[in-house]
Amino acid sequence: MLHYGITVLLLAAVSCPAGPVESEITREEAIVIARREASFEPDSVEAVMATSEGRAVWRVTFRGRLPGQPPGLLETVIVEVDRRGGRIVSISRT
Repeated sequence: MLHYGITVLLLAAVSCPAGPVESEITREEAIVIARREASFEPDSVEAVMATSEGRAVWRVTFRGRLPGQPPGLLETVIVEVDRRGGRIVSISRT
């Protein structure tokens, strides 16, 4: 009987995580977070899973024009959002 009890305790200990597990944010959540960094209404939005300096991120790219900007010129903003915490990791503008 003692052997059975120890086995149950060991199985319970192994199946319990060491601490809270952070879930990853969704693609849609990453776009909402990153959208604050684009000063224009984007014509296109792309969000892909990537890795930046060993960190799992969503790389969100917005392309569009500023109001009054000539048709041949496009703005691009690339925002990397940490997939676990939802924090902005980097911003690039062209």
